[in-house]
Amino acid sequence: MAATELNPNLSPEIRVVGSEQTPVIVIDDPIVDTSPLQEAALQDGGFHMDRRAAYPGVRTELPKDYVDAVVPPLVELLRETYGIPASFEYTVVHKVFSLITTRPEDLAILQRVPHFDDMKSWYFATVHYLNPGDYAGTGIFRHRPTGFERISTERSRDYVRAAEAHMQAKGIPEARYINDSTDHYELIETLEYRPNRLVSYPGNLLHSGLVQPARDIDWRPASGRLTANLFIDFVEAA
Repeated sequence: MAATELNPNLSPEIRVVGSEQTPVIVIDDPIVDTSPLQEAALQDGGFHMDRRAAYPGVRTELPKDYVDAVVPPLVELLRETYGIPASFEYTVVHKVFSLITTRPEDLAILQRVPHFDDMKSWYFATVHYLNPGDYAGTGIFRHRPTGFERISTERSRDYVRAAEAHMQAKGIPEARYINDSTDHYELIETLEYRPNRLVSYPGNLLHSGLVQPARDIDWRPASGRLTANLFIDFVEAA
């Protein structure tokens, strides 16, 4: 695999999302050429269902070269954008290629609604869209009963209670991907898919891939919705 080359002219866009005014980072063309990364995914035979998370598809480890190139400048941008204290050290918790493969009828209940990755304040998710094509972007949502857009530890009990009450009153969500507003969740921002676009946001922000099954469900790295995903956690140094 050729070395990952960062774009020397990076120009991050900071979108401020929702009533809670959460910054979301969008970077077009963060690396010069995605083809070596796509080739690495094509040659990797290790894609498998990720049991650590509720991701509706298969994943495999990202090349170390990509992680080593992208993470340091991304970490500095996260620190600057979110005001992360210098005393907090970072860990790359997960670093994976991802492909959506689960049919709507096979979705678990929690895969039918927006999710959050972690409740910590300084935990971040990064999605790097790779393949050319018109694939699903990423939606940011507001929980209508509570008005919450981010689920912190302090909010989690109220959020779960309200969500359970809504399902008891309205029934469980139908077996489909959520790709627009419903009576339970409001779509408040769309991070549009664009090849070689990287988006990063707090992991406790309610979000979901805006999946259209006929277009986005594909287990083949050459033709599916291939993304490179990084999950980065900042923890205060001991």
